[in-house]
Amino acid sequence: MQPASKPSASMTFFSMTKTISIFARPFLAYTFAGKITPVLAGYKITHRCNLSCLHCPYWERSDAEQNFSGVLVTMERLKRMGVRILILEGGEPLLWRDGDKTILDVVREARKLFPSVCMTTNGTLPWNYIPLDRVWVSIDGPPGIHDSIRGDGAFNRAWENLKEAGDNTTLVSTTINQTNMNSIPELLTMLRGRTAGMTIQFHYPYRGLPDPLFIPVSDRSALLDELIQLKHLGYPVANSVGSLQEMKKDRWTCEDRLLANAEPDGTIHQGCYLKNRGPAVCSLCGFTAHNEMSLAFKRKWQSVQAGTRIFFGGSQWKTLP
Repeated sequence: MQPASKPSASMTFFSMTKTISIFARPFLAYTFAGKITPVLAGYKITHRCNLSCLHCPYWERSDAEQNFSGVLVTMERLKRMGVRILILEGGEPLLWRDGDKTILDVVREARKLFPSVCMTTNGTLPWNYIPLDRVWVSIDGPPGIHDSIRGDGAFNRAWENLKEAGDNTTLVSTTINQTNMNSIPELLTMLRGRTAGMTIQFHYPYRGLPDPLFIPVSDRSALLDELIQLKHLGYPVANSVGSLQEMKKDRWTCEDRLLANAEPDGTIHQGCYLKNRGPAVCSLCGFTAHNEMSLAFKRKWQSVQAGTRIFFGGSQWKTLP
């Protein structure tokens, strides 16, 4: 089996130059002055969702949402904090609306404020009409596995919308748990040529332990080694090898002050994704995006390149030396 082809030199140079220009100021402040500002924000614009996924606690919540004017204020506040990358989340963000204003209007305004505007979605509603830099579609396994986690028919709807969107801007986000951990290689095979890449994270036990979906850190190593091998073989694993290696540790690198999190009511926290969302137990965590961002700011070149490809383009996932 041949490894993935190398991205064109012009695309690599453009993407890296754009990344460096966007992050130069916060990176230099972090490296030489110890000053940390959030560069990535997850904005849960709504908790409403059209699915009731087993591993997710957010569809159970009914926090008040902001109107369009309030959303604009929240995004302005995130920009003033230093945020460069905005990820619209839910619930299902495609369900947000205020009168005749929809998520499309939010994205149009967000693009005036942030160099990269992204979204996560369960994939059951179309998104290809929205001008986003990246979209993460939640797919947790082959059809039977995925539907056992997210509901009957969820896979087929997400798969059709994924095909419609094409592979230029769409990534797959997979939350690995006890139900789907053995089907991840099969899913990666299905995704070859269908998506710009797949990012993984591990299920977090929001409701506490015991949790039948939770995979203890001590049981993750074999799968992580398999993912690293598949990445070497050219499968579309977007996480860097360094980050995947760190996920074997019960205390991996996390500079959480690089993150900001906004709630549906406009409340903003700097730091851990779990603030105001659940008990934060670092030894149970599997949020790989936090690790990747932290490694990039600690000058780990694999993570810098992974972040560039994930947030600013390039659909090849060639393993770095």
